Amino acid sequence: MNPAPSVPASPEQEPEAPQRHLLRMAALAGWGVVLAVQAVQYLRQPTTANFIVTVGLAALFLLFLAHAVFMQVVRKRHWHRVAARLQGAAYLSEFHNLPNRNYVLAELRREMPRARALQSPFVLVQLSIENINDIRERRGDDFANRAVNALAEVLKRLTRSSDFLAHLGGAKFCVMLVECTLEQSFIYLKRVPGTIAVSDGHNVLDVPVTARVLQYDLEALYATDVLRDLEETLPLRRREPPRPDSLAA
Repeated sequence: MNPAPSVPASPEQEPEAPQRHLLRMAALAGWGVVLAVQAVQYLRQPTTANFIVTVGLAALFLLFLAHAVFMQVVRKRHWHRVAARLQGAAYLSEFHNLPNRNYVLAELRREMPRARALQSPFVLVQLSIENINDIRERRGDDFANRAVNALAEVLKRLTRSSDFLAHLGGAKFCVMLVECTLEQSFIYLKRVPGTIAVSDGHNVLDVPVTARVLQYDLEALYATDVLRDLEETLPLRRREPPRPDSLAA
C-alpha cells in the first residue's frame, strides 16, 4: 500500500515527547555552560587561542539555536501543507485536524486489494463514547466536548505512526491496524483505558469508552460494507476496576 499522508496535530496543540524536549534542553544547557566556562577562561587569559576558541564555540551555539528554530518552522510548514491537501480533498475532519470518514473509506479502498493479494488481514477498531448524548444532557456541552477531546488525545498518544487514527464523527473514532490479526489487535486495546477521567470543574468523573473490533475477512469488496460491519459489530465487554472515589459521568 502506498501510505496516505499522515495528519499530525497542529504544532501548537501536539504535545512534544518529554524525552525529546529534555534532550534538547540538556543540550542547550550544556552548550551554555561550555560557552560560559570558555568566556571566563578568555577573560582570565585573553590570548589569541582562547579568543578563537570562544568565538568558535559562540558560533556553534548560534548554529544550534538556528537549527532548532529552522526545524520548528519546517515542521509548521509541513503540517499546514498536509492539512491543506487533505482539506481540499474533503479528507480532513474539523475535529483535531484528524482524517475523517472519507479518508477511512479511501484508505480501505487502497488496503483491501493489498490485503487480499498478500492474504494479510488488517483490523479496524472503533472507539467511542456511546452515551455522549446522555452525558451532554446531564453534564452540558462543555463537559461532553471535554470528554471527546480527552478521548482523542488518549488515542493520538497510543496510535503508532504506522497505523492511523480517524474521526468518524461525533464521539466516534476509528483506528486501522495494518498487517494485524484480531488476536494481535488486543495488544493495542489493552493500552486503551475502559474509562477516561474528565473534570467538570469540581469533580473528576469517569466516562466509559466503548470498543468495537473487526478483522477484514479478505472477501468483502466494498469499503462502505466493511465500515458498516464495524459499526454494527457488538461492542466488547471491557471491565475496568473503578478508581478510588471515582464518580460516573
